[in-house]
Amino acid sequence: MNLNSDNLSNFGEFMEREIEERLELWGLKLDAQTKESLETLAHEIKKTNAVLNLISKNDEPLLWSRHLSDSLAAAPLLKNLLSPGALMADAGSGPGFPALPLAAALPAFNFELWDSNRKRVEFALRAAGAMKLKNTTAFHRRIGQSGAFELARYDAVVERAMGKLENILFQCLNMLKSGGVFLAWQSGLVDAQTPASLKALDKAGAKLETRFAYTLPGETRERFILIFRRK
Repeated sequence: MNLNSDNLSNFGEFMEREIEERLELWGLKLDAQTKESLETLAHEIKKTNAVLNLISKNDEPLLWSRHLSDSLAAAPLLKNLLSPGALMADAGSGPGFPALPLAAALPAFNFELWDSNRKRVEFALRAAGAMKLKNTTAFHRRIGQSGAFELARYDAVVERAMGKLENILFQCLNMLKSGGVFLAWQSGLVDAQTPASLKALDKAGAKLETRFAYTLPGETRERFILIFRRK
């Protein structure tokens, strides 16, 4: 793969030792093919961001440390929670986070990306093609409004860019098969036992199983991935 030396997505510039060590601390070691695939995604986002506003302009220099690393934090969790061949949904993928980095790191699993913005879905499909991913597709769908497409179909659901947890919890849990898991990214410690959240858990027949605490490269603030399981 040939990238211009001044391109901000260059792996050597962003994937510094600290990031690699953080990924390995989480239990993830990237091989050369995965690194190249992630590098391609970073390049596609940088190239397209000016016209589609995929991420904040201020976040472009932090693409590896904030967006890609944050997405990859779930890879070791999913490997331990699921069996090869499992089907996962990203319930609001935006420019492809976290599903595209996860699909690159977890080629034995299958991913379906959902987003309500058609242009972002089209970008995700182009990016997946450029990354040469064989385990990924994307759909123009809105969670909570897609009928049978979202009822008990998935082994796992992931959602990184959500609003309030209690507002999306039931819809994401409703997409799971019995025994499936929902991974919810949270930038801070969130009370998953609010009355609204408990009502959603009860309605879906699910429970909070555990939470994974981590920090991103260059940060000291703890972030969390909450893991819910449907009975």
